[in-house]
Order: sequence, then C-alpha cells, then structure tokens
Amino acid sequence: MAKNGLKMLLTAGAFALAGIAPAKAEFPERQVQVIFPWSPGVAYAVSQVVADRMGKELGQTMPVNSVTGASGVKAALNVLNSPANGYKVFDGYVAPILFAPLLGKTPFQCEDFEPLYGVGSNGFAIGVRKDDDRFPDLPALISMAKENPGTLKYSGAADISIPHMVAALMLKNANAPARSVPYNDTGEGWKDFISGELDFMVLNSGNYKANKDDIRVLAVMSDRPMSENGIPGPLPKDYGIELGVEGLAAVGWNWWVVKKGTPPEALDKLRSAMKAALDDPATQQKINDLGFTPLPPETFNPGFYTENCRRVRSQLEAGMEAIKWEKEVTR
Repeated sequence: MAKNGLKMLLTAGAFALAGIAPAKAEFPERQVQVIFPWSPGVAYAVSQVVADRMGKELGQTMPVNSVTGASGVKAALNVLNSPANGYKVFDGYVAPILFAPLLGKTPFQCEDFEPLYGVGSNGFAIGVRKDDDRFPDLPALISMAKENPGTLKYSGAADISIPHMVAALMLKNANAPARSVPYNDTGEGWKDFISGELDFMVLNSGNYKANKDDIRVLAVMSDRPMSENGIPGPLPKDYGIELGVEGLAAVGWNWWVVKKGTPPEALDKLRSAMKAALDDPATQQKINDLGFTPLPPETFNPGFYTENCRRVRSQLEAGMEAIKWEKEVTR
C-alpha cells in the first residue's frame, strides 16, 4: 500500500476507535456553478456580475455556464437532475421557471425550486418609428386600432411570449385588436419594423438602449415607477388605459434558485452571499448599466418567492386568454 494511502487508513481508524467522526467540510468546498438558460449576451453579463460578487463572499469562484434549449427548460432540468447539494444554482428566468410550466411543457412547477433572491427585471414598451407621425401618443394608436380592427401590425417577439401577452392584454382591455406577427429571430422583426412592415413593436430595455435614436416610446407596459422599468416613458394608466397586469407579471425577470432538498447550511450560505452581492451599490450600478433594473432583496426575498409565483402565474393565464382573443378577432 502506498505511504499516503496507509496514512489515510490509519487516520480513519484512529477516528473510529476514538468514536469521533472526521470533521465535515463546510460549504462550499469547491466551485458553485450558475446554470444560465440562454446564449451569452447582456443577460449573461448580468449573471456574471452577480456570480462574481457572490464568489467573493463564498471564497469560491462561481462560473456561469450557458445551457440552452427548449426555451430555458433544458437548463432548469440540468439543475433538477443534479444532486440537491447547493453546487448548482439556476438563473431562473420567468420563461422557463413559470411560463413553460404554465403551458404544460415541463415536469416541474415554479414551487419545485428552493429560492435564493430575485435579481433584476426588464420592462417592455410600445414603440413606433421616430418619423411615424400617425401616432403622437398611445391613445392615438388605440383609437386607430379600434377604428380599423386587425389592420395595424406589430410584434411582441415569439407568438407565445410575455411581451406579446402583455401587449395583447392591454389591447384586449381597450377593445383595440391589432395583428401580431411572431418572430423567433428578433433581428428579423426589427428589420421589418424599421422598413415599415410593422406599425409598432414591443420593446425591451435592451432594444430601447440600442435603438433609442430611431424610435419613440408611446408607453411603458408597467404599473411601476419609471425608475424601475429601464425605459423612460409614460404608463398606460397615465392615459386612463388599463394594462391588465401588475408588478412582475408585466415585465421579464429572473430569480436564482436551487433544487429543493438542498441542505439548510448550503442554502443559508448562498442566500447570505447573494444578499450581500445584491446590496452592494457597485453590483446594482452594473446591473442598471446593462439595461436591467435591480430587484431590492428586502422585497424579492426567499419568503416572497412562492407568492410571486402565484401572482404572476394567475396574470399570465389572463394574458394567454388575450392572445386567443386577438387571434380570433383578427382572422
């Protein structure tokens, strides 16, 4: 037997004879992976900002690994099919963690994860081309859609997506149907919008920042203060127009979670490190600079996670009904 192997055996035997178990290593004793559900981009950079700051608290690096496929569901399953030990954290965006289960596309529900903290949100807005003088404001667009049902064309990204649902619900509440044109490739949607094939677009904060010299924002699809949306502009309620959703149901958002059954000591360490990261003004500024709005950890904490799932899910169900209405009246 090798000298090192013999030493380990003798040490274990000494512990056993003394009735003392070897000391258990404290979490984390190795890297903690963050599983990110999309291809690298701006949202990936947000994940890296939080992971880097958390790693300093934990004393371990936190690499961010992109696991794409099935609209984020593949990344969620990567975490759920791994041991519940805290070494894999899922950057849980609303699409895979709540929307896909709502559509019956997953074997899990939002509540099957153990929450850490909410990270950020990304608001949506109705935008038109800067030189399009048909729509000086949102009421003008609503009025034209009412008078010409199904004539105006717009895109809210993919057919079944949160931006599309939010826009369809507002238009349904105003009885102002427009025709949605879905694009899985948002770049193609932008080409058609800029060329005049589409009358308006549902923007996110990244679209706005990249194209703000070429567009006008008619309204931000939110009931939250302007500072919390990442896009400057009036709200539908400023015009007496009902949005139909509130809070995080009207925006994109992400909440870091781990597999249910993760040991309490690992959960406590991860939550403590994440709260310290999110409370750091430098982290908040970096998230803001990337076009996302930081979610305050005192509100979007582990205790609020299940309630948030319930609230958002019920409102997204109303959004799905609005998409059905839109398709029926614009056929």
